Amino acid sequence: MANATAIGRVESVRGSLTNRCAVFLRSALIWDSLSYFGGKVVPGFMGLISVPVFIRLIGLDQYGRFAVTVPILMAVAGASSGWLAQGVLRFHPATDDAHGREIAFDRAVTRATITTVLVTSLALAMLLAGLHYSLLTSFASLAFCFSLVVYSIALAKFQARLQPAIVLRREILRSTAGFVIPVALVAITGRRHFEFLLLGQALAYTIAFLPSSRSRGHARDTGESSQSGLRADDFSSGQTIRQLWRFGWAVGLWLLLSQALPVIDRWTIQKFASYSSAGVYASLYEVAVRSFSFLVFPLTQAAHPRIMRAWNEGRFAESHRIIRYSVLAQLIIFVTVLGGVLFAAHGITRLVLGFNDPVATRMLPVLLVGGFLWQLALLLHKPLEIAQRTGAMLVAMAAVVVLNIAACFQFIPRFGFQAASYILVLSACLYIAFTLCMSRFGAFRRFMPAIEH
Repeated sequence: MANATAIGRVESVRGSLTNRCAVFLRSALIWDSLSYFGGKVVPGFMGLISVPVFIRLIGLDQYGRFAVTVPILMAVAGASSGWLAQGVLRFHPATDDAHGREIAFDRAVTRATITTVLVTSLALAMLLAGLHYSLLTSFASLAFCFSLVVYSIALAKFQARLQPAIVLRREILRSTAGFVIPVALVAITGRRHFEFLLLGQALAYTIAFLPSSRSRGHARDTGESSQSGLRADDFSSGQTIRQLWRFGWAVGLWLLLSQALPVIDRWTIQKFASYSSAGVYASLYEVAVRSFSFLVFPLTQAAHPRIMRAWNEGRFAESHRIIRYSVLAQLIIFVTVLGGVLFAAHGITRLVLGFNDPVATRMLPVLLVGGFLWQLALLLHKPLEIAQRTGAMLVAMAAVVVLNIAACFQFIPRFGFQAASYILVLSACLYIAFTLCMSRFGAFRRFMPAIEH
């Protein structure tokens, strides 16, 4: 009887601890999500107002060219820097590490960033020269890609350190400058060319990165001086870079393919229709997928480093629990937002385009569904990332891209550019299905040591 009572007390204590940990986990995740949400409110608002302003500023045809060019450059930047940014999120050491690993890790990331920027700039410059693009287009493209690579890696480091407030400030600065500077460049030069929008975006990324660079450099100097008798060089930068590369090379290609999806549909639309049609589709895509997704993406931003840190520290059940909480929260937000968009779709499309378009009104909710499904996919494939099965993620994305290309060439010429919105939803569903099967529905399973180990 005494033993039974003691066992009961132990189980009660364990249950109490589990409940307290779960409450703390939810509260910490919520607070981080709110901080990231604050960093997305201004970018989301700027995204909403920038699309109609840019269309009226440079015209629908030039905006269509801008909308086709930007995803290509983002794909290049994602392929070149994605391996490093995602590796930082996966392996960044704890900030309270007493062995100087964070200092060595930062040095390795800095060296890898410099190498990545140089290689990417050289390759892109040779490609643009070979395609005989104008000097202005080439310069604007290089500036955009260069600044995006550096900014993405810097933001990943702050995210990995669980510093959402810094991410918030940088994103607010970047999004505000990304609206003001392009408008100012076009107004000052008087030239209604999409290249000035690219240059404005590049300057915005640069302005947002510079403060973080200065502040981090000061913090590193302070940290190094306070490490009495500790040599950060004891930890090999080369070994760290190799670890990041082994994990991240597939993620870089994954990002390239994922960024290729909007390139494929927009290029297909302009091929079988016109740049104006591509501009209409791209403007609605920006509003539905990019601007409205700011409501759920903060959850992914907050969850990602916590999922990886919990796993790295041996708290495996907590890592799985974060995934489940985040998926549930995203679904709740999605249902709420979708109801509002269904109600206001006509007014939104009229505001964005400046004219009534029944086809565009029907497309907007479909694009929103596709955008949320892709956000959901970023959480559902986390078990593959945890297990470092990035190759499986790449295979799933490659299969989706192939099917996406076939669907675009089959259905867009037959049904018009509105078919691209349904293809977006189909692509997201296929990717979710592939990754869930590959992970044995790991996102919804409780941690089972016999399987995970």
